[in-house]
Amino acid sequence: MKAAKSRLCAYCGGDAATVDHVVSRALYPPSKAASRKPRITVPACVPCNGGWTDDEPHFRNVMMVAGEPNAAVRELWEGKIRRSFRHADGHRRVRELAEKFEPVETEQGTRHMIFPARDERVKRVVRKTVRGLCHHHGLLSPVADDQVMVDIHRFAIPDEFYEQMTAAHAEADILEYRYAVIEEEDIHSGWLLTFYGRTPFLCLVFHSAAALRKVEVEALREPPNPRT
Repeated sequence: MKAAKSRLCAYCGGDAATVDHVVSRALYPPSKAASRKPRITVPACVPCNGGWTDDEPHFRNVMMVAGEPNAAVRELWEGKIRRSFRHADGHRRVRELAEKFEPVETEQGTRHMIFPARDERVKRVVRKTVRGLCHHHGLLSPVADDQVMVDIHRFAIPDEFYEQMTAAHAEADILEYRYAVIEEEDIHSGWLLTFYGRTPFLCLVFHSAAALRKVEVEALREPPNPRT
């Protein structure tokens, strides 16, 4: 947690006395320390900056087992993460991770898989990341937690919309993301975040929490589709 000049917090609009790393430092392996790609930081108040201290390591651990590992995942798992399991809270971290695995029947038999979009702590960190990126790119600030909708990216984005999205990354093998401002009454922007090259989240930022709640209520009122 670094001190910041007197600015407004990117997350709540309060007085920002610190600087927050939008993409948690816990997600980077030691080999990235010499990288010339600057870390994305935003001004943050002390409560907001400390608000994800427990969730970010859990998020990292879930991302480690949410798909096929790339080199960054292997380095993290074999080093920083295995060592963390020997810390005072290590047993709790292992237990919390194990509890997220669910049995799934496949052609090869029963497998145990983890579903990040069913984990509220995971989604909270993804929402925090989008909120910080909104500020970083000068799009909208502050963005409250209840202005962001998050889910795993399940369906193909239309080519014409995908091509219009701005592409960026915070180390390509750690986090690649795309975003686009959407000219709609309720929705401000759309985001596609892909962690470690294989875990994608689709996010929508709404102009207000009320706008998001309205969309959620309307979705609940829609009759079920008999084809699904």
